[in-house]
Amino acid sequence: MASSNPNPKNKENMEYIKTMQMREGVDVGYNNSNLHPVDRERCVGVNGLDKSLILDQVIEIAHKMENRPNIIVKAGKNAKWYLKRFPTDQIDGEIQKQAWRNTSRSVMYIIEWI
Repeated sequence: MASSNPNPKNKENMEYIKTMQMREGVDVGYNNSNLHPVDRERCVGVNGLDKSLILDQVIEIAHKMENRPNIIVKAGKNAKWYLKRFPTDQIDGEIQKQAWRNTSRSVMYIIEWI
C-alpha cells in the first residue's frame, strides 16, 4: 500500500527535498505528460511505475532522473505511480485543465528539489 504521508519516512530522501506538498483529488497533464527513468527502473507498461512501490521509493527513482520530475501522482490505492514535470507557476492552471475527468482518487505530491 502506498504511503499518503507527505513527509517521507526515509530521512535520507528529505536531504534533497526543499519542500513537498500533498494535494488530494487533483492531477496534472494526461497521457503525454508522464516521464520515466531512462533505464525504465520499476516501470510497468508504457507509462507509470509499479503500484507496489511506496512513496519513498518513487522519490528515490525521481531524484536519480536527469530532468527530475517535480510531480508524483498516485491515482488510487491500486493504481500505478506517475512522474511528471510542470513549471510550478503553471500547476494550478494544469489542474483546472483536468476538470473534465474524475481525479477524486488521485493524490499528487509537488516536490521542490534542493
